[in-house]
Amino acid sequence: MNAVIVGCGKVGTELAKTLVNDGHDVTVIDNNEKALRQVAEEIDILPIFGNGADINTLKEADIRSKDIFIAVSPSDELNLLSCLIAEGAGDIKTIARVRNPLYSKETEFLKKKLGLSKIINPEQAAALEIFKLLQHPALTRIDSFAGGRVVIFNVRINGHRAAGKNLQQLKAATGCDVLVCAVQREDEVFIPSGDFVLQDEDEISIVCAMEEMKAFFKALDIKDRAAQSCLITGGGTIAHYLTDMLCKKDRQVRIVEIDERKCNQLSEVFPKAEVIHGDGTDKAFLIKQGLNRVEAFVPLTGIDEENIISATFAKNVSNAKVITKINRTDLNDVIDELQIDSVVFPKFICADIIAQYVRAQQNGMGGNVETLYRYLDNRIEILEFKAKDDHDIIDMPLSKLGARLKKDMIIACIIRGEQCIIPSGKDMIQENDSVIIVTMHRGIAALHDILA
Repeated sequence: MNAVIVGCGKVGTELAKTLVNDGHDVTVIDNNEKALRQVAEEIDILPIFGNGADINTLKEADIRSKDIFIAVSPSDELNLLSCLIAEGAGDIKTIARVRNPLYSKETEFLKKKLGLSKIINPEQAAALEIFKLLQHPALTRIDSFAGGRVVIFNVRINGHRAAGKNLQQLKAATGCDVLVCAVQREDEVFIPSGDFVLQDEDEISIVCAMEEMKAFFKALDIKDRAAQSCLITGGGTIAHYLTDMLCKKDRQVRIVEIDERKCNQLSEVFPKAEVIHGDGTDKAFLIKQGLNRVEAFVPLTGIDEENIISATFAKNVSNAKVITKINRTDLNDVIDELQIDSVVFPKFICADIIAQYVRAQQNGMGGNVETLYRYLDNRIEILEFKAKDDHDIIDMPLSKLGARLKKDMIIACIIRGEQCIIPSGKDMIQENDSVIIVTMHRGIAALHDILA
């Protein structure tokens, strides 16, 4: 597909990289010539210097020949206007990034009135991911399929009974119908077979029905009670969305923000939260605000290094679940060494959402990706497909189908109505089943693409 991206900031650059890696032709528009040049040197894109809301710039980008237009500039208003002009200039799908909480309440209205195909909000999506982890503090990540009936989650083996067992022994020991579909051990990532032996410090990805997750934790004596109190540093957009979610669950929320004006605004919007004017990087101040007593600590300042330092300090002085957000992916190695509980990357979330949408539009609208997640340093993709006209796959025992799959790929789960099937060799995919695939391959857009 041919895509146009307006804006080559952190999100735009990551998105361009994702789409190019998936095999799409990408044009990037930005009015910052230096930033545009840097992206063009790093990624195989067509750079165009100009304003994404200028019709002449869009003509230069040959907008009429493009399939999808994505506006992710720093300005919500420019993104909406750019999409409106692009939609009027050609038959094209339009996606706008809109971050302002005021606009987030009008998403459906804006989509309808402006003819947008999709509105994305990375900050809101990042807040939701943090919120889910606060509901399940034992995990480093959790996502869902089929309306929440099926989950995929990451847990780090740290003295659990799983250490030293192979996957067959683990299943027998827990009595739970779960599938360990991926494992990260230091710098290596595996899609494991049944004789794969787990070790301490492995991070494992598991697919199962929601109720099986609870039984699995109980069998391994993993404590997973939702955090009841949370200390947040930084009162930006992600903190705004997260506080809203936590207050609706009647959680105790304390926000530390250095900007007095922001403090006043947050206090007005969230009367149930306690907003403190102060420096969230001051260690003594954080202790005074209860860091060593809260059940969760979430540094969300706009500076990655401050978030990492605060998170590391919290791990040393408290038992809180520590989650932070990071914008710079080049800090990954540092973060891994520090072993912060969970790190959220808003630009990765945004890229995954758009990659999922683009794949669903592929193959002359024949792509059938329902859901897409990237796990374990983005080296594993977990995709949900709807089985429709895949005659080479439907009604074939998986014992036979498995021999025809691409390498480094497994069928992790079949969802049939209300039923969640962790498949064996005797199971078959039927028409209208939802099928969850775990793979190291990139760019899988349709269920039949899993065949070698």
